[in-house]
Amino acid sequence: MNKKINFKHNDASLKKSLKSVFAYDLAVLYHNLDKDEKRRLLDLVGLEKLTDIFVELDSENQQDLINILEVPKRKSLLRNLESDDLKEFIEELDKEQQTEMIKLLPAVKAKTISLLLTYDDDYAASIMSTEFITIERHLTIKEATNHVVTTSREQDYIDTIFVVDENKKIVGTISLKSLIMARSGTSLNHVINEDFHFVMENDSIEKAIQTVVDYDENSIPVLNKDDQIIGIVTADDIFDEIIENTEDDYQKMALLQDHDSSFTALRRSKQRLPWLMIAVVLNLVIASFISIFEATIAEVTALVLFQPLILAMAGNIGTQSLAVTILGLHLKEFDEKSIPKKHIAKEVIIGFVNSLLLGIASFAFAFTFLTLLPTQDVQRPVEIGTIVFIAIFSSMFISALMGVFVPLFLNKRGINPSAASGPIMTTINDVVALVIYFGAATIAFL
Repeated sequence: MNKKINFKHNDASLKKSLKSVFAYDLAVLYHNLDKDEKRRLLDLVGLEKLTDIFVELDSENQQDLINILEVPKRKSLLRNLESDDLKEFIEELDKEQQTEMIKLLPAVKAKTISLLLTYDDDYAASIMSTEFITIERHLTIKEATNHVVTTSREQDYIDTIFVVDENKKIVGTISLKSLIMARSGTSLNHVINEDFHFVMENDSIEKAIQTVVDYDENSIPVLNKDDQIIGIVTADDIFDEIIENTEDDYQKMALLQDHDSSFTALRRSKQRLPWLMIAVVLNLVIASFISIFEATIAEVTALVLFQPLILAMAGNIGTQSLAVTILGLHLKEFDEKSIPKKHIAKEVIIGFVNSLLLGIASFAFAFTFLTLLPTQDVQRPVEIGTIVFIAIFSSMFISALMGVFVPLFLNKRGINPSAASGPIMTTINDVVALVIYFGAATIAFL
């Protein structure tokens, strides 16, 4: 990248070089440039490429770019952005900055952005675009085509045209391809698709995602209570939302918030350190539990040999149940508002069977290990094997149950269930497994 762009060149040579570089690549390069290089870059690229660069940047670099631009070019950029991208940028600003940015917009676009900012982040309308084309039902194909050609703008989504009646209520859709291929004198009624999918403005983003995925739509209209179209959600919007949700879930799984690849190593370290310190404290809690059973371990030292096995197996089965339950919630495989009895029953049976079989296998392993290898506890292979069986079976089954019920409980409370998959849950499973293991051993041997 740096070999392609040499900022020591004069403006004419640099402008020529920039034309051959994609907007995404320039966005990746942007945060590594100094202020003078950024200013030259922004001065020399055209408005369309500048818009594409802006969309690819994270919020912090978007604000930096806006601050560098002179007011006239700043206005041009903001006006050229699609409404959903502009709304996403403005909502990250504080109230005073939001007001300043909205003042730079034309009246109609300012009103649109102000409206979009009122929608809750969970609503489908919060990610909709307002750049779409409508045509009236009474038009002929020729009139409709002329309307699309003469009124559409660069930002407008025109793959699907939305047909409305005299009250502006949506009555159907027509693809641009169908409109172009139809005979000019034909009525729109002959080519309108009246069997279309939509979401209401207060429907959830999840419903919009599921509608687009289930019915393989490129776009769906967002309607108000009067069945008037106020925006559209495109497949690109859904794709961006899925990526954002996936990244958010992965960050929650590792207890990381607001991760950004542009952060310095020191900033990333400061971000992760508090949660790692929590993990240290929790592991000290585990150590304190083990110290309670110091007399048991001193009496039967072979118990320590199987401690890693106990911890690993409890964590593994819990992770499986947790992943399946969270996936089921995300894919809407069961109703979030009711108790998914079928899912719970299946996971409980699976957890019981797997825990029992692996408990038996662990008993056989422990018995064989203590019989074949010389240890001071070789005379107790059956007793120790039984303790291992009890610990494996009990801790795995409890972990499996937690993997099912904890995310369902969090989801019911309106908390992202992915939060259940972090180090804290792992530590709880470890504590339960160790208490069962050494507790059973203490009862048996002391």
